[in-house]
Amino acid sequence: MKRWQFTLLLVIGIACICLSLVTIVFARQNRKLQEAVQAQQSIINKGSLSQQIGTNLLREMAAVAQTDEKMRQLLKDNGFNLNPAPAASPNP
Repeated sequence: MKRWQFTLLLVIGIACICLSLVTIVFARQNRKLQEAVQAQQSIINKGSLSQQIGTNLLREMAAVAQTDEKMRQLLKDNGFNLNPAPAASPNP
């Protein structure tokens, strides 16, 4: 093997090692970012669940308020205006 061939292969080998190290560093950073995104997604999912619970609770409170004056007043005091439920029309 000639000297220039050895030098070329040595440079290529060093470049491969450097690129491997760069890949390892980026892989670790990527994993950390994925963990952060998963944590944020978990918080978002919990918020979504809380919002669904709140919506369902308010819907049930509104249903009870149709017959309970205290519940109607409580909702009104907190800024929820209820419209009376429309009467069901008989089907011909």
